[in-house]
Amino acid sequence: MLPFVYLNYLAPDAKALEAVLNRRAAAGWALQWLFGGLAFFRRTERTDLRYCVELRPPKRDPDELGESDQDYLDLCEDAGWELVDQTATFRIFASKAGADPLPLQTDSALDYEEHWKAALREARGNALGFPLLLAIQLLLRQLFPREVFHWWEIFLSTGSMVLLFLLAAALVWELGYFAFLGRFRRLCRRAAEAGEDLPVPRPWAARLRGLAEGLWLPLLVLALVLSILPDLGNDRINAVTYPGDEYPLVRAEDLGFLRSDSGYLLWEGTDPLRHGESLTYMRDGMVRSVYYACRWEWLAEAVADSLVKEEQNDKAMHFHDPITLSPTTELGLTHCWLYDGGDWQSLLFRLGNVVVSVEGPVDFTDPDILSAVLERVDQEV
Repeated sequence: MLPFVYLNYLAPDAKALEAVLNRRAAAGWALQWLFGGLAFFRRTERTDLRYCVELRPPKRDPDELGESDQDYLDLCEDAGWELVDQTATFRIFASKAGADPLPLQTDSALDYEEHWKAALREARGNALGFPLLLAIQLLLRQLFPREVFHWWEIFLSTGSMVLLFLLAAALVWELGYFAFLGRFRRLCRRAAEAGEDLPVPRPWAARLRGLAEGLWLPLLVLALVLSILPDLGNDRINAVTYPGDEYPLVRAEDLGFLRSDSGYLLWEGTDPLRHGESLTYMRDGMVRSVYYACRWEWLAEAVADSLVKEEQNDKAMHFHDPITLSPTTELGLTHCWLYDGGDWQSLLFRLGNVVVSVEGPVDFTDPDILSAVLERVDQEV
């Protein structure tokens, strides 16, 4: 056995922690301290060492002892128990050398009323904290919405996808723990009413709960950091000078204008969703192209639907006034929308799992122009 052990246990699992400490005591290890779930043990020659773990009164600072607390600890010492350490949740007592300590909990009904009832109520309230936090964040998003937000943008960043998965896992965990606490509290109440010993959780389940509760917050913080670093794990290019023919993004020269190296290129994303955007400037205007390559057709449908609606949104960033794209089948494309502004047009279409938007001072109903667009977006990266 190692002297350092991770023993993060939750309030309902106090007796499971007590069983672990007694097993280590039988193997010759004495607890020195427990902090943040990390326990430190030292070898001992004692063969009569035993432990008792109690719940601390809720809403009490573990570093402060009131007069009633000290009186209780004095009674415990008279009964053969000495306080080894205490946390925000537990008091850990060890039997005094050579003593035959008296049980500290002899009345399950009193123990439930004095400690467990309040502790489980508090723990159940804490378990609701994470779902409530998510609900508040969703409410704030509705009250103070970002100008344009597409849920599928999560797939552009590995960190965002990891964060989403961990948020979902944490939510499932907290809701499951909330349900467990309700059931465990009912079992405790029934045992107290029947004068029986309070139930002891399964050891493996207690360890799992403690491990999950100790890990989910650090993992969420790590995922949040990853989501803030969009370049990590992504192929991202953000160039002011257009790099040439390497990407399936329509440029001015593809539409019959003079070649222009003045422009902007963005290429980013992950395997589920690749996104490209380009601007090429000309003397009389510019050509803007947006490209999405989706892994799944349902994702491509969602992207296309969002882009059509975004063109009508006056809060979205446009290089023109909000417009309404109209569905059209005249171009021979099944999923196609077109806006004709006279000397300027905007075209949006979906080919399988690829969504493309192109706008500029051209006529996309011209077969040669449309052919040039399709040839460019069919290019492999």
